[in-house]
Amino acid sequence: MKIGMIALLLSLLAGCAQFNNNRGVEVGWQENLADTLVKGESHRRDVLALLGPPSQMVALGDESALYYLFEKERGNALILVVYNRLDRNTRYDRAVFFFDENDLLTDYATVVQDES
Repeated sequence: MKIGMIALLLSLLAGCAQFNNNRGVEVGWQENLADTLVKGESHRRDVLALLGPPSQMVALGDESALYYLFEKERGNALILVVYNRLDRNTRYDRAVFFFDENDLLTDYATVVQDES
């Protein structure tokens, strides 16, 4: 009886967990960005209208940059009395847009990570 109660107590202390965590600016630049924004023709207001407020604005002397970041984290955990294990997989989707002193788009780069 005593061993059964101990086994029941230990089984109640063990568990599993899964989690998802998304932070940052929602990814919206992967669909038709190349068709919408043109280097040397598009302006800062065009990027802001298309993507909304950035995660960060950076001043670079006469130039400036808008930086967009979206973090996706997935994980699994095994919680036991004596042993715990946590596996986390974090992906970062990023986009950065560079503008000259007249707010004209000079360059941009994007990275959208695979869901796997």
